[in-house]
Amino acid sequence: MSNLNRLLHLLAAFLSLGAAFAILRHVGLPERADYAFVRGDKGGAGAPEIGTRAPPFTLPTAYFEPRALAEARGSATIINFWATWCQPCRREMLELQRLYERHAGTVSILAVNLGETAETVRRWVEQLELTYDALLDNDGMVWQRYQVRGLPTTYLLDADHRIRRLYYGPVRYEELQEALMSLDREARATDL
Repeated sequence: MSNLNRLLHLLAAFLSLGAAFAILRHVGLPERADYAFVRGDKGGAGAPEIGTRAPPFTLPTAYFEPRALAEARGSATIINFWATWCQPCRREMLELQRLYERHAGTVSILAVNLGETAETVRRWVEQLELTYDALLDNDGMVWQRYQVRGLPTTYLLDADHRIRRLYYGPVRYEELQEALMSLDREARATDL
């Protein structure tokens, strides 16, 4: 390889590297925060992580009653992101119903649906005989705050609304049952 070819390859590598840095500078790097919604002066959400507080929200139920995440403070909370067209969501929601019945009064479940009509969600809730809250996220703001990557996605929060577990894809009853028992053991150990 001639010196000119080497020089051209080196120049191309430096230009590529320069372009990559320019793109990163323009777009920015993700920031980590407790639940920071502002990144620089552009706005935007940092993805919530295990150990951080869950981003607060208020959404209407399928029956247009407002529900706030803050209302569930003091008990373990499950936030489940789903849609009626998602086949794994159907199985998972039945598992969540079983868990909800088993832990009546000690676990809150907020099932967040993206963009479907209240009528569609009500039919789904009634067909599956769900008794926990199915919420409507028509503008997708909560999905954006939680940076949901796929369906279903489930967050398990402790009583202080810190994210303790994150499940991508369907989660089984047994997994959630064990995670809730673990939270309970940790809470009792802290109280001692």
